Amino acid sequence: MFGEMLFARDPTVLSEGGKDLAKQFIYWRGFTAEQLRQGRLPLWNPHVFCGMPHLGLGQTEVLYPSNWLDAVLPLARSINLGIALHVFLAGLFAYFWGVRRGLHPIAAVVAGTLFMFSGSYFLHVYAGHLSVLYAIAWTPLVFASVDEWTRTRMWRWVVVGMAAIAMQILAGDFQACFYTGVAAASLALFGLIGCRHRLTVLLGVSAMYVGAVALGAVQLLTTSQVASESIRAGGVTYEYASTVSFAPQNLLTLLVPGFFGNETELPYWGRWIWWEMCLFIGVSGLVLAAYGAVCGKREVRRSLVPLLAIMLVLALGANTPLFKLLYRWVPGFNRFRGNSKFIIEAALFLVMLAGAGLDRLLHDPKGSKWLALGVFLLGVVVGIAAWRLHAAAVAPVPSLWWSRTIRAVNATYESPSFVKEAGVFASRGLFIAAVKLLAFSALLVLVGTARRMAYLVALVAVAEIFVFARSTIATFDLASTEASHLEAFLDKNRGDYRIFYPPDPNIAIRLGTQDVWGYAPLINKRYAEFMAFTQGERVEPVDQDIHLRRFTRVHAMLRLRRVFSRDGYAGRDLTGNAPMDRLQLVQQYQVISERDEILRTLDSPSFNPRERVILETEPNPAPQPSAEKGTVTLLDSSANQLTVEADLPHPAILLITDAYSNGWRARPLAGSVQRAYEVLPANYVLRAIPLTAGHHHIRIEYAPIGFRLGAWVSVVSLLGFMMAIVFCAVRNHISRTSAGCSVRG
Repeated sequence: MFGEMLFARDPTVLSEGGKDLAKQFIYWRGFTAEQLRQGRLPLWNPHVFCGMPHLGLGQTEVLYPSNWLDAVLPLARSINLGIALHVFLAGLFAYFWGVRRGLHPIAAVVAGTLFMFSGSYFLHVYAGHLSVLYAIAWTPLVFASVDEWTRTRMWRWVVVGMAAIAMQILAGDFQACFYTGVAAASLALFGLIGCRHRLTVLLGVSAMYVGAVALGAVQLLTTSQVASESIRAGGVTYEYASTVSFAPQNLLTLLVPGFFGNETELPYWGRWIWWEMCLFIGVSGLVLAAYGAVCGKREVRRSLVPLLAIMLVLALGANTPLFKLLYRWVPGFNRFRGNSKFIIEAALFLVMLAGAGLDRLLHDPKGSKWLALGVFLLGVVVGIAAWRLHAAAVAPVPSLWWSRTIRAVNATYESPSFVKEAGVFASRGLFIAAVKLLAFSALLVLVGTARRMAYLVALVAVAEIFVFARSTIATFDLASTEASHLEAFLDKNRGDYRIFYPPDPNIAIRLGTQDVWGYAPLINKRYAEFMAFTQGERVEPVDQDIHLRRFTRVHAMLRLRRVFSRDGYAGRDLTGNAPMDRLQLVQQYQVISERDEILRTLDSPSFNPRERVILETEPNPAPQPSAEKGTVTLLDSSANQLTVEADLPHPAILLITDAYSNGWRARPLAGSVQRAYEVLPANYVLRAIPLTAGHHHIRIEYAPIGFRLGAWVSVVSLLGFMMAIVFCAVRNHISRTSAGCSVRG
């Protein structure tokens, strides 16, 4: 699947250019690798949004072990290797779960292959969603651990589940962690049916998650603190949470993955986005799943069928009245959008049913003839539907029902030419599905006469899903993310100022410059509100979809100097607004605690940020106006910290024109006259430190309490986890030794 990308001398990067890997992850990974090579853990990213948390963003995956290869391998090769590794792990763990559930090894191999190359999982390679790919790869192992703990109550499975969940946490996609947790809890509850040790089972599953949270505390607590300051603090609006819910009509993707377009031959015209709306596991896989749901081993299917239904209902999100109840009353459902991602868990249950169906054929193929008849009839129906749709699409005047269908799904595509093109493409997909069904029905007839033909069924299912996945592979050249003209401009115009580069805001991370905007899932709420106010947009509720079009003198305090156009070449030079310095001593202040009043004051023509600073509490010490301001010097700076020296004849406010976060703190170094310093929000979005008269030598560093506390919890938990591994290994050895002695006796 990935050979040419893994072994090429100069590999291109897996993912479609312009998607999240090219817009986010490539820059985050490069920045992290650079910082790690310098011996620093990157807690803060100074390059976008006037500075923002980095490790606490979660999806930056700073602490995820496989990403540390970035520090020693070329970035393109490291990313490709990581994607290939996790797609393989997703299949391997699904295979492992199938074997533990009693499936024939061949059936388990097919189940694993169907999952790793399924539309709901593998299409995230195309979209460049690294954190989703990495976190979901561990989901089958979580489910296997829950199953095995429920069945055997052996503590080693708690340890395995704990490790898998911790890896999900470090992968940084907390939505995937939450959805996996919902599915795992549902699986555990079904496992309690007929179980005599229900309390023990519940305690063990709870221990998995408690232990995983402790192991991943350094990531979780840091991200929680960042989230509390972000636009998602307190949850998101119902309107936002209800977006990207799985569209019921996209159940057609079970038969035709590209019914609504496939992004390569035809633009996707269905609801939302293709990779969030495709349930395809192969036509062969779907037939096997249906057979497994009806005729598979009872102990395999009795929980998988209802769990599949539950995951599909949850994926429908706002398309059902249930979601509003979940949003209001169940913690977690008000934190994310994109309930459609539940189709990944649904696909995992679906492929396990497919494994159960193949397992039945491998052990007892007697019912295959009845299955063949049903598949044949379905193929005929699908073929007729394809013929009707094709006739409607190619008619001189497109059929009204097909035009209305497209308009109902997506009103953007209403032109007669597109209606025809979409109809022909969809009908072709239905024809292909019909042919697959008819051919598969013939193969099932052969299975009824020769059991060995069941192996051919397995081969066909694997080949079909492999061909589908291979057809979705896209790559981009790492060089395409470079902006040589911008780099040349910055080389000619050096200085400590910020730019606004709308074609690719995160390019500032690669070039080592600073941008007033960026592209990230979590934005500091203060900063987003400030920027929305400057654009005349609503301040509350605020989200990341702020369109920066106008820049005034108030942006000078962000050190903004150059605004580029959408094509990235021409732009405005804002030196007339005299961008402020990074460090300024201010002797006048006023205290305003109310947000809207602060913003109005900042926008007032009478307010001069070089002479006055707005604080939200009284400073200690309070500045004293004087003709002499004193001097301030930046001695050293890195991603996480600044070292400043200042000499003041009178108390003043040190204003730092970088974004504020409550994780910043200042501490005195040798020779400093002041024993303690406090970092305050200034002008709503910047930082201020009250200074007394005298000499100051200060280290200003980003070290949020969540990170410091989480690091200690994770270290202690890791030691406990290692002891648990040793305990389980010793106990297992003793059990085997005792069993061997009993046999010899």
